[in-house]
Amino acid sequence: MSDSGHDVPCLIYIMGIDGSGKSTVSEHLADQLRGQGYDVDILWLRFNHVLSKPLLGLCRLLGYTKYETQGGIRVGYHDFYKSKIVSYAFIFFQYLDALRVKYTKILTGIRKKNRIIILDRYVYDILIDVAVDTRKKDLLYSWAGKHYKELLPNNAINILVRRDWQDIIKARPEGEVDRNFESRFNYFESIKNEANINVIDNTGTLNELLDSAMNITGLKNEN
Repeated sequence: MSDSGHDVPCLIYIMGIDGSGKSTVSEHLADQLRGQGYDVDILWLRFNHVLSKPLLGLCRLLGYTKYETQGGIRVGYHDFYKSKIVSYAFIFFQYLDALRVKYTKILTGIRKKNRIIILDRYVYDILIDVAVDTRKKDLLYSWAGKHYKELLPNNAINILVRRDWQDIIKARPEGEVDRNFESRFNYFESIKNEANINVIDNTGTLNELLDSAMNITGLKNEN
């Protein structure tokens, strides 16, 4: 890498439902960037519960969190929609956890020279999980959703990895057991046309998927 700068963004955010291929994309981009001399850190933010952890513990005691086993597959559910107070508290504390990550991990990390951070899940994934758990269908486009999205730094490259439903289920058979899985899938489908999101389709070969990710991030120019 030259000292004059580079076209590769210092923050790459990969989003998508489980089984879409986002972790594969994240690892591939990290390998390519490290090969070019960058210091790369992948932040996996699936269970980023710190400030919201006491609320989650209380919800478990109150019976709003439960687990079911079907066909040998154990699935957890957050039935926060049963309480307005719990629902709004969960939205608030999840926002605080996302805000905490922005200032303690993301912004401090990308200030370092030659450093690139890849986020495997963040704002949109959190919003979709919260929308499912609270059953607030318009959360992504509400006042709260707007503030969640504003947590994303302006210079981030946001990539949605999408995949056809049949292929998702093959990769994640627990999706047929999880009653909320299809709702999550539909939420991700609904955001693919947002202006700040680059979509790559995991419907072809692995090389096609990875090439698409590299083109978007400036690692490989399209011919």
